[in-house]
Amino acid sequence: MNTKKSKGIVLVADDSPDSLEMLNEALINEGYTIFVALDGQQAISIAERMSPDIIIMDAIMPNLDGFEACKQLKANTELRDVPVIFMTGLSNSEDIIKGLEAGGVDYVSKPVNLDVLIARIQVHLRNSRLTRSARNALDEIGQQSFACDNNGTITWSTASTRDLLSKMEQHSNWQENTLTTQISTWLSHKPDKNSSLNIKGLEHSLQLRYIGKLSADEHLLRFVNDDEEAIRTSLRAHFQLTDREAEVLFWIAKGKTNREIAQILAMSPRTVNKHLEQIYKKLEVDNRTSAAAMCLEYLNAR
Repeated sequence: MNTKKSKGIVLVADDSPDSLEMLNEALINEGYTIFVALDGQQAISIAERMSPDIIIMDAIMPNLDGFEACKQLKANTELRDVPVIFMTGLSNSEDIIKGLEAGGVDYVSKPVNLDVLIARIQVHLRNSRLTRSARNALDEIGQQSFACDNNGTITWSTASTRDLLSKMEQHSNWQENTLTTQISTWLSHKPDKNSSLNIKGLEHSLQLRYIGKLSADEHLLRFVNDDEEAIRTSLRAHFQLTDREAEVLFWIAKGKTNREIAQILAMSPRTVNKHLEQIYKKLEVDNRTSAAAMCLEYLNAR
């Protein structure tokens, strides 16, 4: 009995039986679990039931072609992060661009070079898992973070962000007509990392903080309330910290680990450690417990 763990679930969509047989055999031999579809509609149906880790999609298929199938997959919040690699016999650059615009992450030309395809599957699976891991970490620590495109349209958000947005909805299209417009205008001015935007049109004050760029057309942002901003400003002034040091100290006082702080502030754990070294010197303490205690003592007195 073969108990070897699968490297991942791959959905292959192609209307050619010969091509399916070749890819099925090659990928099974590499240790992947394979599902097959003969057209775009079948691919969508299988993906909704099986949640594949990656999809290999033929561009031209009957009933529903790969381009349209990919668009529909990306419209599904449960499947939008699944990477899609297009297979195409089309050499026209316009068709390649069409596939990428539909949401594909890569393409391979037919006849498929199996070594190249397997290498690209490995790369995109690794990148996808790293992205999911980071997003899951933000979800678990309750961060009100989200990703959006250049137009301000939210492409992904944590559960706490979705809860916040649902409470902020003053009418059904508030997010689309108000929040999206403000974000889009702000992004068009290319904000610096860690800069803030005051959201207008709310009964209570709320800020957005720019965490960084995820890709050419995707940005990571986080909601920040006035209380949090005021606390950080106070810590910065009282302990003579830099902006980053104040942020790190703030999250230490909240009981976050270095790994969690790195996820929140979009930096490496090593960079968090470097900031901690400076914080210890300025607070004249020698460990994070003492730093957190001093911070909390000051905040309670304040």
